[in-house]
Amino acid sequence: MLLDSNPHPTGNLLIAPPPPGSINAAEVTVWTSPARAPLAGRLLDEMGHTVRPIGVGGPRSGEIDDLGKQLDCPAGNDLRKLLIDQPAAFLLVTSLRDVSIAELRSAAEAGTKIVSLEPLTVELDELARRDAAVPDAAVTVAPSFARSPGYLAAADPQESLATPRMVRLTSLGQPIHGSLVGRLLDAWTTLLEFVALPETIHASLTGPTQPVRQIAGQLAAHARIANGSAVLVEASDNAAQPRRELSVASQDSHLSVTDTHYELRENTGRLLDASDPPPDQAGPPPSFEFLVADQWRKLLDRPAPAASPLGPALACVHACILSARTGQPERPDTLLQLQQT
Repeated sequence: MLLDSNPHPTGNLLIAPPPPGSINAAEVTVWTSPARAPLAGRLLDEMGHTVRPIGVGGPRSGEIDDLGKQLDCPAGNDLRKLLIDQPAAFLLVTSLRDVSIAELRSAAEAGTKIVSLEPLTVELDELARRDAAVPDAAVTVAPSFARSPGYLAAADPQESLATPRMVRLTSLGQPIHGSLVGRLLDAWTTLLEFVALPETIHASLTGPTQPVRQIAGQLAAHARIANGSAVLVEASDNAAQPRRELSVASQDSHLSVTDTHYELRENTGRLLDASDPPPDQAGPPPSFEFLVADQWRKLLDRPAPAASPLGPALACVHACILSARTGQPERPDTLLQLQQT
């Protein structure tokens, strides 16, 4: 997840916002926190004329009131009231502070699509509780690495490789751009597209290891797959140089993917396929706001893509956190079985 100080990126992979009047603007209500209110404003700026804000919610604060004035729409601290007074096509959630899953579920049941910077489910026991869930089809967590321009340009990347032998995913960012648990869940959702559920995961974490939503710092993990393959994860919510990158090496080829670019090479070095533009001509990386908006725009006129099963990825996240606490390798399959009993 990348720096928000960059201008709009250039390059034919990234889709520029449509001009005013090209589509009907979708009405959106915002739920945010004082710290992330400026980010919410920048996200709406990035969406431009494709959306029209009609309400702002969050904890009582000057920042929330200021954002409402900036957007010329009512502000309040009651999400239900905001959506009852003026139903919205979309709810942009930049923070889960002072909002309940029940309120978000009510919004979804009323037909509002939710775009959230944070995963709504982070505990394994929530998967089996209907009262703790929001329908998957109503929620998009952004920016997802698997929905980034670079990853989407590599059509069916799993089919381009023989059995992956070493898979590495790096996901670095800053606190305003989402939690470490959200970053880890996105990473494992992507990784499990290439490998089976790991036998064991051994991880270390520099910051707090509980509660789950408040883990923070730098995390490194090594996972062992039953066929002898290995997975490496690097994740941080406090990085000096934010970036996301996937590397998949098989016996014969190597796939590299960033938010904006992908390359597939033979292990001899010969280039088999790549997206344009080449890395040395790609210009500055896209902003965090652009990556969220790029994914959000795809939802304006089409259904959200089917979500991957959450359980396996969430079990890997919890195995990372538990291993960081115990100092020992942990088994995600055991955590899944405990959740199902």
